[in-house]
Amino acid sequence: MGKIVDISKWQPKVDYKALATECDLTILRVQDGSTTKDSVYATHANGCDKYKIPFGVYAFTRFISVEDAKVEARDFYNRATAGGHKPKFFVADVEVKTMSDMRAGTNAFIAELRRLGAGKIGIYVAHHLYESFNLDYSKADFVWIPRYAAEGKSIIQPAFPCDLHQYTDRGTIAGINVGVDLNRLTGSKSLKWFTGEEKITQFSKPVAISKAKTVKTSTIKTTNNVHTVKSGDTLSKIALKNNTTIAKLQKLNKIKNPNLIYVGQKIKLN
Repeated sequence: MGKIVDISKWQPKVDYKALATECDLTILRVQDGSTTKDSVYATHANGCDKYKIPFGVYAFTRFISVEDAKVEARDFYNRATAGGHKPKFFVADVEVKTMSDMRAGTNAFIAELRRLGAGKIGIYVAHHLYESFNLDYSKADFVWIPRYAAEGKSIIQPAFPCDLHQYTDRGTIAGINVGVDLNRLTGSKSLKWFTGEEKITQFSKPVAISKAKTVKTSTIKTTNNVHTVKSGDTLSKIALKNNTTIAKLQKLNKIKNPNLIYVGQKIKLN
């Protein structure tokens, strides 16, 4: 598999033909809040389209209210699709506390993108803010988390469930002569899911908890705080759907290898 890279105006010079030889997916910045458009987005999008490099888009959020979040989402969508571009997915990049209820603002941002017709929508959240922001991750279709090793070479697994892990900001890739952010798949979603080659049957939905302590979603069924593993499940997926972490599930169930669970296995949730 090739590399997954996210780029912005900080990588203004790209040889897209060379990039295409090593890159499977790019994620392009569109804006930093509503007032600051990424000056190189159109160039990056045109280059990716020309050399058939699939790309998604992200917006660094600056909203200060629910209504402001809707405005930012509209600007993001309109800028990302200008010129006939068709991003494979849209991401709300939530890294700074700009309003008291970040959950409400992020939910409004995502809901507005869906109303406008965005297909897959993700949340990028700073690792150290994952818990304190208390976002409703079930509103998104995937979660993207950055966590780097201090020396920029080793890979440190995020402490929280995610589908994409941004593991370094000092990566190298053909076609770009400066350091770049590189990412890896860490959840159950394949590269083809992100690029649109794999058919989507249903997006994530909010988890509903009944009085009988039964949690149901389109893909998870949990009763009495125990989940029975079925085909297609991963520990990351189970953790995300049940508002917990991989580390907690590993400790509770004495699982040494988080990538090794089997169909029929009973996973305690708390």
